[in-house]
Amino acid sequence: MVQMRKWRPLLKLDDSASQASYRKIAEGLVTAIVEGRLPPGTLLPGTREMAQLLDVNRKTVILAYEEAMTKGWLVSEPRRGTFVNAQLTAKQLPSRAQAPFAPPILAQTTAPYFAQNAQVTALNHRHDALFFDNGTSDHRLLPQAVLHRYYRNALRNSFASNTLRYGSEGTGYHLRCALAEMLRNNRGLTVNAENICLTQGTQMSLYLTASLLLKPGDVVLVERLSYPPAWEIFRRLGAQLVTVDIDEEGCRTDQIDRLCREHKVRMIYLTPHHQFPTTVSLHAARRQQLLALAALHDFCIIEEDYDHEFHFSGRPYLPLASDRAQRHVIYVGSLSKVLGSTFRCSYVVAPTQVVEALHSNAALMLGDADAVAQKMLADLINDGELKKHLRRVSKEYRARRETLQDCLQAAFGDRIQVREPEGGLALWVRFDDAIDVDQIVSAALDHGLVVRSGRQFSPMDQAENALRLGFASLNQEEIREATLRLAQAASPHAHKNADHH
Repeated sequence: MVQMRKWRPLLKLDDSASQASYRKIAEGLVTAIVEGRLPPGTLLPGTREMAQLLDVNRKTVILAYEEAMTKGWLVSEPRRGTFVNAQLTAKQLPSRAQAPFAPPILAQTTAPYFAQNAQVTALNHRHDALFFDNGTSDHRLLPQAVLHRYYRNALRNSFASNTLRYGSEGTGYHLRCALAEMLRNNRGLTVNAENICLTQGTQMSLYLTASLLLKPGDVVLVERLSYPPAWEIFRRLGAQLVTVDIDEEGCRTDQIDRLCREHKVRMIYLTPHHQFPTTVSLHAARRQQLLALAALHDFCIIEEDYDHEFHFSGRPYLPLASDRAQRHVIYVGSLSKVLGSTFRCSYVVAPTQVVEALHSNAALMLGDADAVAQKMLADLINDGELKKHLRRVSKEYRARRETLQDCLQAAFGDRIQVREPEGGLALWVRFDDAIDVDQIVSAALDHGLVVRSGRQFSPMDQAENALRLGFASLNQEEIREATLRLAQAASPHAHKNADHH
């Protein structure tokens, strides 16, 4: 047994909390194992003794041990006790001798992305507050008269045909047909309505898909910077996350190959068109390498294409799912970036047997969808109104991007590096080492500006001296004011105020 009586600091539990939940204890055990503080084969104290050492109820420790055992980190041997699983060494623990590339399996912790302090909450109710979001569209640019007309027509049609009585089977099919035609014409996907499952948001799409693919203990690859709700979903399903680096050509496929030889990788989650959050596009050669690796190592690629419609330089890359020879890609898309979050229409494109299973699970969660909204969306696509709206707002969003770039250059000069993306609705801005981004984010709140720190896109909660600045939801005057507030937050005086708070 580890010769150490102070288990609370060993497990990195918060000393300020007199009681620790079973989940915190389990997470502390996993972290201690991964970081090498509890080597494989270590005998843990019995549940009664551990409860006394941690000053918690014995049932809490029993639940913590059981959870860690369920995920394979601990094993129980009759009449001997509970041990750190000795079989972890080769397969699951990071090799200390392996350098320079030895990505760790991540502890099951809650992403800081979801945390919101009182200042942010208060700013949500202030009319003069400004938000650099992650890249959402501007609902003020929606063609309201057109939407009202199409919704009225869909409502009238639903009453006349009595489709409301029968739920959304018919309207859902029409919307899937419309989406299939759009995906065939605009994105090169060989699909029909039977290959599409409708959902009410990207996170729901990811949850349904991951629930179908993953079992506790499965290894999922995610990029070193990525979309926090996605990896939180994978963690909740018991997956073990391993990170892959990103460079100027997208995710490092050479690392993916190495990881697949070290782990039985079940799935990789990517945003290859405009990588979230860095905006880099996965280059053509790497796309082919990735598809070849999926076939070689038999893992599934979850391709989220969250803003395909907004591409400002040259022709957009076709999705990985458009490759006619591939058999390993499940494609996740959404209309929310085009029509705003009010229209909760996302979709999963997959083989028919996968879609049937997704439909079954979605029906259990949601029941019937909104038949009127489905009819309206199908008509907007079929009549070309969606495409017309896209052409109009794309010009405005390009102008807003240029305004933000000019404002950032004027405010920060050579203290920043701004990636000019080929498309998308946000910029990735890297700051000079002399500027502390986390301090800027904190000080910005005092200036009525909300912006996310770069570290919030790191599954490992590592510092990242960069910001993702969404420009589409702000008009040009708001962009100028938001950049001014950002510059004020970056001043040394603002840092002192932030430290004081």
